[in-house]
Amino acid sequence: MKKYTKIQLDLYRKFRALAHPARIKLIQELLKGEYCVGEIQKHLTLSQPNVSQHLKILKEAGIITGRRDKNRICYRISDEKIVGAINAFFKGDDKDEKRS
Repeated sequence: MKKYTKIQLDLYRKFRALAHPARIKLIQELLKGEYCVGEIQKHLTLSQPNVSQHLKILKEAGIITGRRDKNRICYRISDEKIVGAINAFFKGDDKDEKRS
């Protein structure tokens, strides 16, 4: 069996966590700033349990972090490398791009 470095395994976990269109859209929203679950839900037009599941996957991968604000949890991107990678990937992206 091959041995993989910690960095290779970490990158694998992050890419696996990003491998869903809803999570990519969620990350794009979080690039604008911190959002609470209800706000994220409105942007994604998904159910609250579905949004929570996506957030859990991103949090477990170390991409986002949450903080409690009274009875709400607000999330932000915690991995600056991901910010750079996503920004580089979407650089020049047209906001009026056709959606699949």
